[in-house]
Amino acid sequence: MKKYLLELIQYRDLLFNLTLTELKLRYRNSLLGFLWTVLNPLFYLLVLAFVFSRIIKFQVPNYTIFLFAGLASWLMIQQTVTIATASIVNNQALIRRVYVPKMVFPLSNVFSRYVDHAILILVLFGFMAVFKAAFTWSLLFIPVAVLLHFFFSWGLSLITTVAHIRIRDVQHVVAILFQILFYATPIIYPLDVLPLKYRPLLLWNPFYYFVECFRFPVFHSSLPPGRLILTALALTVVTFAVGFILFYKKEKFFVFHLS
Repeated sequence: MKKYLLELIQYRDLLFNLTLTELKLRYRNSLLGFLWTVLNPLFYLLVLAFVFSRIIKFQVPNYTIFLFAGLASWLMIQQTVTIATASIVNNQALIRRVYVPKMVFPLSNVFSRYVDHAILILVLFGFMAVFKAAFTWSLLFIPVAVLLHFFFSWGLSLITTVAHIRIRDVQHVVAILFQILFYATPIIYPLDVLPLKYRPLLLWNPFYYFVECFRFPVFHSSLPPGRLILTALALTVVTFAVGFILFYKKEKFFVFHLS
């Protein structure tokens, strides 16, 4: 395992180039380029904000910031895992020709997505200024929250990547599951709108802890409660460890399942 980690470090230039290539290909022949990183979620945000603040009318002060914070957290995980799941299959031609640590492919997808997410977080801060949300010292927790999201989504991506190599339907299943979990996570609605008997069910939803860890400094202007941070940390450590070990053990067999 130590040798494998050192090998990844040796291939850091390849990792950087793959990440850069991923970013270039994503916006090639696009008039607006990187602006789509912001425009897509912003359009989604504005539609949801209009529906749930003007029509259904959740009684949440500064609902736009509440929604934006939850949506930014969700996209950090959902977009990353959805894209990285097919990273090995999409690069099978290169994998067959030369030896490289296969880990660089999902990791480059993760890095490229988090470049987009960093831009989106900056836009969120802009919205906070426009809507007069409080800028407090608790915002210094945001980098910690992003790191938790990063390693959790990386670990989850490694698990789905291994599964996708064996069963190509996995990418579609992952997309459907994320659609379901989006509405099962308190992103567009506050927790207190749920009947009391359903609230304990959220404790079994891992995404709840990441959304709340990110939302607390932005919307509540305070650090997340310790139990949220510790639970998110535990989920991150376990998911990343399982994903990394699974990927490491199965990597040598990838080439036999690529076609």
